[in-house]
Amino acid sequence: MATLLEKLAIQHEARIKQVVEKLERKIIDDIAEFKKIIDIPVFELDAEAIRQKTNIAIRLRDNFKKEFQATILTEADSIIREYDSEVADFMKKWGKLKIPDQFKSLTKVNLEIINELKKQKFLGFEEVANKYLTEINANVYQNVIAGRSFEDMVKDLQGKLTGLEDRGGKPMSSHAGQLAHDSIMQFDGQFTLHKANEAGIDKFEYSGTLLKTSRKFCVEHINKIYTKKRIKEIWKRDWTGKAYGDAFIVRGGYNCRHHWLPVVDEE
Repeated sequence: MATLLEKLAIQHEARIKQVVEKLERKIIDDIAEFKKIIDIPVFELDAEAIRQKTNIAIRLRDNFKKEFQATILTEADSIIREYDSEVADFMKKWGKLKIPDQFKSLTKVNLEIINELKKQKFLGFEEVANKYLTEINANVYQNVIAGRSFEDMVKDLQGKLTGLEDRGGKPMSSHAGQLAHDSIMQFDGQFTLHKANEAGIDKFEYSGTLLKTSRKFCVEHINKIYTKKRIKEIWKRDWTGKAYGDAFIVRGGYNCRHHWLPVVDEE
């Protein structure tokens, strides 16, 4: 059965992809408003038409910025707020471990770290949003001025946003979806390691749900218990889909559904 962490990761990925689709529709509707002027062939352009096209490109740029904020970044903020439910679930399980009571509650330092980690994750969404906003602004400006047809502009935008006409690179939907999935999984790994270090815990179980698409590396290590030293040794290996970084954060790699559980010896 999938854990709350896995369910949230799946939900967040689906939600951000839906929001990118919504953003795509908004942007296409914005451009469609000026379709008549946009479709004027280059050889028919006069000074007034060129001025109108330039103003349209500038107006669209301002619209896109507001729509990225209202869709992608608003949803990212909502998603990251839900990390608190994962913290609560973790602390419920954490409280059952045989560790001194002084480590079983959230301290002021813990809360500060949680807030800082959430800020870092939001910056990741901002970075992706700004990257694609810049690309779309440049693309639309160049195409409006160059006199490309509305239909061609729509295909370019779909390629950058949802990948329907992608000809290279990763569309925003895929990029943001992976980010939303990995962000909460990495947040959990970072906070788990912090609490384990705080309590002096050195052993961890590689846990989670196996799928048909699970990496062989994850299948090999699922439900096994290792010390931190052994984990670092194992994670020096290379495998398909590996993401480079701390083993507790990157786990099996991109889109990995597995996570670490602190283990305390019964005695």
